[in-house]
Amino acid sequence: MKRYIQHEYLKISHFTATAWTHPVHNHNHFELIFIHRGSGTHCISGMNYPYNGPCLFLLAPCDAHHFEIAAATAFTFIKFTNVYLHGSGSIRLQQSWNQELDRLLVQAREKRAFIPETKRMEQLIELVTEEWQDAKEENNETIFFLLQALFTMIKKAGDAELPSPAPAGGARVTEILHYIHEHIHQTEEIQIEQLADIFGYSKYYLGTFFKEQTGSTLREYVNRYKLHLLENRLHYSNFSLKEISYELGFNDQSHLNKFFRKYHDVSPSAYREQVQAS
Repeated sequence: MKRYIQHEYLKISHFTATAWTHPVHNHNHFELIFIHRGSGTHCISGMNYPYNGPCLFLLAPCDAHHFEIAAATAFTFIKFTNVYLHGSGSIRLQQSWNQELDRLLVQAREKRAFIPETKRMEQLIELVTEEWQDAKEENNETIFFLLQALFTMIKKAGDAELPSPAPAGGARVTEILHYIHEHIHQTEEIQIEQLADIFGYSKYYLGTFFKEQTGSTLREYVNRYKLHLLENRLHYSNFSLKEISYELGFNDQSHLNKFFRKYHDVSPSAYREQVQAS
């Protein structure tokens, strides 16, 4: 599979296409893709997502994707690396930004295409594009703050999607999933005893209820989600394994290694070398 490498912190492009000329690929950066108009299918990591603009997709570095365009499609691509996540110019973000992005990616996995309820999101995208075309500066503070506003709107749109109609028990399990996503970096907050206390269940009933609603045990769901975050850190960040262990709530690096090898045949460091070389 082809891997696109971007050395710039930020790159923005706006274009219309009637056919997609790129092969299936992933990246070393994040991609926020806004579709102004047009229709077709966005193929992401083996799953097909029909689109009909306006809509928006958010991709992590490990997401392999391509488009199958049915009707001429107007795109805006906003591509940014992990370096950009830490701030622009004189602006520096708190460590919590990585965790906020994690939440956005969770929403993107649950519902890949965010449909704006108003034109405000598209207007904001247009302001970002115009500012980029005028300056093309990675450290442009106007663009930085516009993107912060855009991410806030995406989060709000995603949160509004969460309580959508669901089968009996679906709304409740959605609350539990949302809580897990919010507190995945605080291991003590997502133990079954803690969750049972917060949501008013016995821990035995909670385990049964969660399995019935999601098809997965609570522990396996937490582990799979934590694995997804870990894989993304190894793909795009320069954090040491010690730093990743601390951030994701492992007791130490040896526990992280043991956890990772349950799902992969290699160590985290070997996995990082493989994905960076590909």
